[in-house]
Amino acid sequence: MDRKKLTIIYICLAVFFGICLLTGTFLDLDIEKHLYSEGSVVPRLVSFLTFYVFISSCMFFIGVLMRQLLSGTDKKPVKAAIVIIFLYLYASTATLGGGEFINDPLFTGTFKDTDITFYNCLVSGTMFLLPWFVLGIILNRGISDKKTIRSIIKLIVIMTLVYISAIYFNTTVIRPRYRLLESAESFNSWYQLKGTGKILMSLRDLISEHPGSFISGHAMYAVLLLIILPSYSLVFPKLKGKESFLTAAVLILIVPILICRMISGDNYLSDIALGGISAVKICFSFNALSGSRKSLISKLKNKRQ
Repeated sequence: MDRKKLTIIYICLAVFFGICLLTGTFLDLDIEKHLYSEGSVVPRLVSFLTFYVFISSCMFFIGVLMRQLLSGTDKKPVKAAIVIIFLYLYASTATLGGGEFINDPLFTGTFKDTDITFYNCLVSGTMFLLPWFVLGIILNRGISDKKTIRSIIKLIVIMTLVYISAIYFNTTVIRPRYRLLESAESFNSWYQLKGTGKILMSLRDLISEHPGSFISGHAMYAVLLLIILPSYSLVFPKLKGKESFLTAAVLILIVPILICRMISGDNYLSDIALGGISAVKICFSFNALSGSRKSLISKLKNKRQ
């Protein structure tokens, strides 16, 4: 999609989330009282699918990147190093994803007797994510392209940082989810939040259940789909030129996803707004980096001519 159109979309989203933040500042608790539906399955399913699309896309692009790098070298030691590195990336991503699956309210009955260990998380993550890793390897068809490699590395780094930052805030900031709130007196507005006293997370925090609602990781995942889904055109040539359709599909889905987070009692409106604003800033940066690189390449070509 044209860079200027994307910029307009991001500005509109920033304004939308700004309005949500202003509204949530005064009405967070009242909105939750009216929207919360205990035990509602559909909002939980929507939340799960949002995260699943996010984490499975990350795993898919890890597989694609592995095949891209392997196809770009004939040296056996280099290939061996690439395989080892990407097996580690697969295992760590599957473990993080598996921890989310085990702790997800949608599977409370399924995994209620499962211990939250790194091994169990790896097994759970493998069940859900291994096919996407394999598909990424197979569907790349042995192609190696430097531009694609750079784009995928940038995308994976962004997705990783977003996921870790969401867990970090959920772990280090005290703001219980509405469904876990003991009384209205224990509710705090977003500008009154306090830290847990932890500065660094432990490895255990990465796979444990996160009772905090600040900030909304799902809002960040939903907005980041604006750059994730169009990136599939790097692997599927038939999607090139259809980025506008993919962007429109994401924009249509964002609001229902955010509403479902409030219905399930997992996030307040201000949590969603701050998560959305953070993700929009990342999309702005991603768009700016892509545009500056293209302009630099075009200038170099003009100088050579």
